[in-house]
Amino acid sequence: MFDGLVENGLDFLAKAISEIKEFPKYSVIHFHAAVELFLKARLMHEHWSLVVTKRQDPDWENFLKGNFQSVSLDEASNRLKKIVRSGLSSIELEAFGDVAKHRNKMVHFFHEDHSVEESNQLKREVVKQQLKAWYLLHQLLTVQWKEVFLKWSEKIANIDAALRELHEFLQVVFDKLEPEIKTLKARGILFEDCPSCGFPSQQHDNQIKLFYEARCLVCRLAEKCLKIECPACGVIVTFKNEGFATCPSCGKLLEPEDVVDALTNATAAHVAAMDGDDSWEAGNCTHCDGYHTIIRTESDELVCASCFEEFESFERCGWCNELNTGDMEHSYIFGCNHCEGSAGWHKDD
Repeated sequence: MFDGLVENGLDFLAKAISEIKEFPKYSVIHFHAAVELFLKARLMHEHWSLVVTKRQDPDWENFLKGNFQSVSLDEASNRLKKIVRSGLSSIELEAFGDVAKHRNKMVHFFHEDHSVEESNQLKREVVKQQLKAWYLLHQLLTVQWKEVFLKWSEKIANIDAALRELHEFLQVVFDKLEPEIKTLKARGILFEDCPSCGFPSQQHDNQIKLFYEARCLVCRLAEKCLKIECPACGVIVTFKNEGFATCPSCGKLLEPEDVVDALTNATAAHVAAMDGDDSWEAGNCTHCDGYHTIIRTESDELVCASCFEEFESFERCGWCNELNTGDMEHSYIFGCNHCEGSAGWHKDD
């Protein structure tokens, strides 16, 4: 059943690509179905009951018959985070949410009677959205969930190649923006090739040790980025959406601990500790399960050096005394991500 779900998702993706030119409305609908199927497949790989909405009691016989209501995008995201422990980032959730909204608009409010220019504009908007969402979904399938979907790596690569060809629809958008991009470059603004649409239109910040949003002016892909100096050779390395990157000069693999070292203000942390302020200590991330990856930046942000998620606060676990994001109200009994609490400590007594 898991294999069938993945194959179905790939079929919907192929259908969505083939329909963009003639039937953009149905391309949106089928692309949305594909995204949902892959998220549900990841849940099913963990356990079949996770695909069933919380509004129903999981029933194996009904599940086999297809007589059940499946999870929504929000439910799937919540379960991927809290149960599978491999959740969606805020950027991924926003992109997939936009796909869902667009799908609903196509189903309920779309009318076929459009001018040629309006039709071309619709196709461009569909391609923008699909390239952006696919880039993020492709990262999930080939990196974060690689082992789960390894069997389909060749088919996923073929889908990726087919979607990359759609950037021709956005050439007119880039042509209109090119003079503006040249002007911004002359002012010292940095642009790089967008990993989604392929155009040299992703605007970057030049400052180092500062989290910023790199946004493509063509397809509107937004990525959370950070630049730091390579600890081995001093060359500037750019991290995108996570605390893993490779130095383009010496090839050194940089990991979250390198980000922590680069961003931690040792002097401020020492002074704060002397005053009894523990807010500069590294904490643990409940989103990606990162250990000592939550840091307080000089701009007073709490950011995970592994998954780049932001948090408003963190608290100490009542049992192990580690700083963690999330609710620590019952942590003395049940523990945190990195301990089992008093219940786990005494479970063999």
